[in-house]
Amino acid sequence: GFIHDIKKVLAIVPASKQSLLFSATFSDEIKTLADRLLKSPVHIEVARRNAVSETITHRVYPVAADLKRSLLVHLLTHDDANQQVLVFVGTKFGTSRLAVYLERQGIAADAIHGDKNQQQRTEALEGFKSGKVRVLVATDVAARGLDIDDLPHGINYERPHTAEDY
Repeated sequence: GFIHDIKKVLAIVPASKQSLLFSATFSDEIKTLADRLLKSPVHIEVARRNAVSETITHRVYPVAADLKRSLLVHLLTHDDANQQVLVFVGTKFGTSRLAVYLERQGIAADAIHGDKNQQQRTEALEGFKSGKVRVLVATDVAARGLDIDDLPHGINYERPHTAEDY
């Protein structure tokens, strides 16, 4: 999503320079970009790529599309009803729509996605971290790089576009 900005920066900096690329996620596309833009890059990983933490419990709830919202509300209002939840949705429009729906159901929620300005995203994240907002609904792209200590629950409301995003 930042390739155009990267190209603008590269166009105005000297050709001979030191470049560093950091990425919370390092997909094949990012590796291809790094190989194209960097000379003799050194790849350093702090964790295995796409490693799943052994402390995470995974559950799957097969449900018809028209019952997904009801199931989500049920999950949010029953087991661990006071814990915070990060919900991943596939589209920017879907995040806002689901956050509004949850608010109407009496569940403190906010959305974070690329169409929100930085201040709105910061406010949503601060509200979530402080506990004012219990459910943060986010696109997978907007959620990349979020650092939330001891997050009790994450829900993929929609399947991620790629297995690596899961």
